[in-house]
Amino acid sequence: MTASRFLVAATVLAGLAVPASAEAARSPTPIGAATAAAHRYWGAVPCSGQVKVLARSALTAGVNPTTDAWATFTSSLGANNLAAPAGSYRNCAISLARWRWPTTASMHEDWDLLCATVIHETGHLLGRPHDSRRGSIMAPVFGERSKLPSICRTMRPRAARR
Repeated sequence: MTASRFLVAATVLAGLAVPASAEAARSPTPIGAATAAAHRYWGAVPCSGQVKVLARSALTAGVNPTTDAWATFTSSLGANNLAAPAGSYRNCAISLARWRWPTTASMHEDWDLLCATVIHETGHLLGRPHDSRRGSIMAPVFGERSKLPSICRTMRPRAARR
């Protein structure tokens, strides 16, 4: 994927300017909890809180078939252009691939990857590019479950608790 294409998740969430802990309490769904974890991880809410998280998305043309999720936005420099100031991002969305998380139950079962993916995609919506350093949450491929952000463990939704 190029630096201007991303991965991510599903369901419509808007106006998420509530503190992450209150947000998680109101959003016991995996997507709500993962979004709250991402906001707390970054200490910021992208796109003025107007982010659509779309679950069970079909892969778009040209996207690698193994892509878990992707983020899209328009900006002052055009679609998905990370060179634009993040404050200019509008029409922000995170799409979760249907093949990876086809049901809410699968989101609970695969909570660790879902949480890390939403944090990663939220990073893109905050203007952060991919980072090739081993274990970085912004790495193009998340392969080390041992590097899971601790916020994912503490904000795990009840049905996904281990």
